[in-house]
Amino acid sequence: MIKAVLFDFDGVIVNSEPVHFRTFMEFIGPLGIEVDEKRWYSEFAGTGSKNIFTVLLGEAGITDEKTIDGYVEKRRIAYGELIKKGEVKKKGGIKEFLETLKERNMKTAVVSGGHRENIGIALSVIGLRGYFDIIMGSGDYEKRKPYPDAFLTAAEKLGVKPEECVAIEDSFSGFKAAKGAGMKVIIMESPAVESIDKTKVEAIIKDFGEFPMELLGG
Repeated sequence: MIKAVLFDFDGVIVNSEPVHFRTFMEFIGPLGIEVDEKRWYSEFAGTGSKNIFTVLLGEAGITDEKTIDGYVEKRRIAYGELIKKGEVKKKGGIKEFLETLKERNMKTAVVSGGHRENIGIALSVIGLRGYFDIIMGSGDYEKRKPYPDAFLTAAEKLGVKPEECVAIEDSFSGFKAAKGAGMKVIIMESPAVESIDKTKVEAIIKDFGEFPMELLGG
């Protein structure tokens, strides 16, 4: 029996990956580093800012930890400003879906590799802040996705077993993390999920109007 629905944030609750891509390129472009969208979605989507900057700055010979952390912080602030300007939009049907979950007494969580502060700001801007029991971002668990730590920690905080959870993801790393935690997985369509074995997910959806409600029972 499903008792909780766990949401990745970027690409699931909000259409944010294009904005993430743009802000990262603004910082690494001046260093002569070029990343096309295909590489972005296949390698970096859903892996967290620290990992992304560590890899990309490393390609420019920048490996100093403090310098990398500086880029992470500056990018976080730049992205946060775009959130406040309303450039990050919510996914179709998400509010109605969350209202249905509350009516069914389902527990809910945001389980993201992003910065919790920016997630909170974005949820407030799009009017969804009060719909989640917990919000987890980078730093709230030990190992980032594709390790299962984020989802296992969320289940523990919600007081449910992993097998009682459905995770909604839009990246290969997120898919691996949720499956590794022993959860059922729904995939939101994106360029980052092309390599996922579709036989190992419950469904692939374009928006929340396509969510298979029978999965939740009742």
